[in-house]
Parts: sequence; structure tokens; C-alpha cells
Amino acid sequence: MDLASKMFPNFSLQATSFGPCCPQPKTDTYIPEQDEQCLYLNIYKPIVPSNHSLLPVFVWIHGGAHKIGCSSQSIPLIYNGTNMIANSPSDQPVIIITINYRLGVLADMFLKELIEENPEWPTAGNYMYLDMLSALRWIKKNIHDYGGDPSNVSLFGQSSGGLSVTDLGAVKGSTDLYRTALSQSGLSSPGTYTSYYSTNDALNCSNSVVQRLNCTNEDKQKVLSCIRNSSIEDIFTIYGDRYTKPIIDNYFFPLYPPLAIQNGQYNNISLIMGNNDYDLTVCLDYPDMNYTQAIDLISQSIEKKWIPSIVDYYHLQNCSSNRMANNSRCCYIVLSMATDKLFDCDIRRIFNAFYLKYGPQYERNKLFSYHLNCYPQCPVVPEEGICRHSAELPFVFGTISDFHSEELFNCTWDNPTRVFSNEIIAHWINIATTGRPLSQWSSYDPSSPRHFHITPDQGFLSEIWNRNCSFFDDIEAEGAREAFKNNHYVIKQTPK
Repeated sequence: MDLASKMFPNFSLQATSFGPCCPQPKTDTYIPEQDEQCLYLNIYKPIVPSNHSLLPVFVWIHGGAHKIGCSSQSIPLIYNGTNMIANSPSDQPVIIITINYRLGVLADMFLKELIEENPEWPTAGNYMYLDMLSALRWIKKNIHDYGGDPSNVSLFGQSSGGLSVTDLGAVKGSTDLYRTALSQSGLSSPGTYTSYYSTNDALNCSNSVVQRLNCTNEDKQKVLSCIRNSSIEDIFTIYGDRYTKPIIDNYFFPLYPPLAIQNGQYNNISLIMGNNDYDLTVCLDYPDMNYTQAIDLISQSIEKKWIPSIVDYYHLQNCSSNRMANNSRCCYIVLSMATDKLFDCDIRRIFNAFYLKYGPQYERNKLFSYHLNCYPQCPVVPEEGICRHSAELPFVFGTISDFHSEELFNCTWDNPTRVFSNEIIAHWINIATTGRPLSQWSSYDPSSPRHFHITPDQGFLSEIWNRNCSFFDDIEAEGAREAFKNNHYVIKQTPK
């Protein structure tokens, strides 16, 4: 369903500046002009001879928990395709595209009135993914006019954008729109059932917004009219801090991604997934955590019956609140556990699902994982000195120098920093061009799983991935069965 083409079949637009961002709640992050007419994309094209072959296309999907963010956010500091192109290998020119999509309550409103209003589309919600597909259809139809190759489109995204690029492989109508997806710190992740709403959960959440807006009515048209006449500020205030989640609706997004892969209902793509070494800031938030506090924190996201297994495997019973205890600190152990649960084991679950469905020929060519560490003197948050969530963005986009010029951080665009950033860009551009990283980055093998460790000091290393994910797989299988009762969910055994 390409809404833009359907509504404006003969519409042209003078687009020489960034369009407005999609409406979102107020945060500390600066977001420029906002408007509901926000579905714009931005095209960055290198200068190449007129007779040059068609260029690969790299489409960026921004993060922000599907609640905040924008394709032109903090230009030139972050999502600047110009810098990425300028620092790319000269023999691999690519087109960079960044896109907007609806956010928050405007992205996941799921009401029976919306479904009844449009009988041709028997579902609601997931509007952010509909917007992304509209952008990809536009690219496939039009990018040839910009010198781009519509048959060589790759996606990359970070945080919720990283979740999006993997989810799109399971949604209706996404086949043949792209061939590669690169997920950077996709929090939460596609192998984790809590990243999604069931239709019942989505309906209950949306109905609560309707009730608090005082828009309840027997007449569905009056319900929708009341919502549409409410101010966007009131709607976002009522929506509050609720998570914006994709909805497993048995139609547009029919199956939870691991099940979609197992059933052969996932796109045949190359998939690169990874995370930063310190995406999670447990030790910054709870530096003096003791055993009791560790258990309390873990219990917020894991059922009580699983806690003994967690304690035993991670030796949590011996943890210390002493900041000098190094790896035996309670906060470090909880950090390790949470990274396994939210990132490493999730990625392995997705990759193993591919392996079980398609065998070793698929994984040898199309599945890659990484861990990334970045310069401690170039943190996203001043004085932290760690490679936390989002810290890789200025390295990926080649905008470290702009960070420095703005005097945001004590970060110098010296030669080692530049080289490190350019090495990351080279891998990312090779992914866009060929569907895989450069040759020293080996593909996933479940019999001896390894990840590619990207570091500024030790180079690019292949490291053993030696985590035991079996009980996290058990937790996931049980939770998914309960969450998506309409989907027959059976997680298969990890390949030996």
C-alpha cells in the first residue's frame, strides 16, 4: 500500500532543503521543525562521470525507540550522508538516502474503528513500517533517475532503526525492495518477543488513549473524528512514556521474526547484526550495585522462576559492590547478562533460525555479526569514556570532525581517529556494494560462532562467541508462546 503514490499520483515537489520532522514528544534531543506532513527522504549522491554505472543505494533508518528522531537530525553532526560519501573508498561510490517515518502514537495506533474504516486493509498500526515500505517503493521506482541501482538497495539502521531493518524482512510487501540489512545495536531486537505487541495488547493500549482523550462513542466515525480533531500535543501527553512497538497482526506483520524465518516467510537477504561493547550503561547507572539490587534489577525483565539459572550461570552469588572488584562487580555481571539477553543471544537466535531453515550454504554467505568499541576520548556523552549506545554514529557517518568543531566533546579528528572511522565506513560501504563486509570479516558458523570485534587499538579481530544462550532461548520460547497465541510458535533446537 503506497500511500504517497495513491494520494498524489501526479504530484511533483521542489525539494532543495530538508523537510520537517515527524511529530514527537519533547525531549532533551534537539529536533527541528515538526509537522504531520513529514514523510520526506533525503538523497546524498557522489559526483561521478555521467557514463558511470548505476550506484548501490544505502538507506538509513534512524533510531529513537520509534518515538523520537528524524532523518535530518542534528545535521551536520550525525546523519550526514555527505561526510560518509566523502570518506568512502574512492572506488566504491554509493548513494546514501535517509528517511522519515511516523513516530509514537501516530505509528502504532491500533483501533477496530481504523480497521472498519478501510476494509481493503484489514489491520491497523505498524504505520512506521508502512512509511518505510513507501519510501523503499519510491526508491525502487525513481532512484534510477538519480544514477542509483534499484536492484542493489541495502538498509542500515541503529537502535529501533536496527530493529526496523530486520523486521522489514517479515512484513508483507517488502520482497525485492532491498537485498541487505545492517542492524546496529537493534534494541530491543527481533528475536525478543517483548519487542512486539500482540493485537490484544495493541488494542488495549490504543483504547486507553481514546478513553483519556474522551473520544469514546458508539459511532466509529465520531471516535475517529474526535481523535483527529485533538491536538497532537494532547495526544502525545496522554501517550506518555509507553513503548512504541511493532504489532504482530497476522496480516501485514504476520509472524514473529524467528518464526517467519523458520516458516520460510522471511526475505532472502544478507543480514549483518552487531552492537557496541557498552550499549547498556548498567555500571554508570548503578556503580555500587550489590547482590540484592542486582536481583531486583534482573527481576524487572525476567520471570522469578528463571532467576536461579541466571545466578548460577553468571556466578552472581559471588558478586561484589566494590568498584575495585573489576569483573566480579555486581554491575559488570548484570551488564554481561543483559548484553547476552538483549543482543548476543538474540542475534544468535535469529542466525540459528536461518541455519536450521536453509542449512550451511546460507550462513556461509549471508550472516555476519560484530562487536564495536570506539575511541574513549570520543564519547557521545561527555566524560563517560565508553562506547555506549549511539556512540558509533559519528564514526559511521564520518562526522567526528563536526562534533569537535562544535566543541561538544574532547575529541580530536587526528589521523588515528580518522583512520578508524574510515575503516568502519569502508566495511559499511562494502556491505552496501556487495552484501557482505570486507574479506577479513568471516561469516557466522553455528558450530564455532565468532563475531568481528571492531576496536581502535587492536584493529579488527575475529573473536570466539562463547556465550551459553540455551536458557535465554527457553525463556524466549515460553514467552513467545504466551504472547502470540494466534501464532503457532515452536523454537527449534540450537544447531550443534
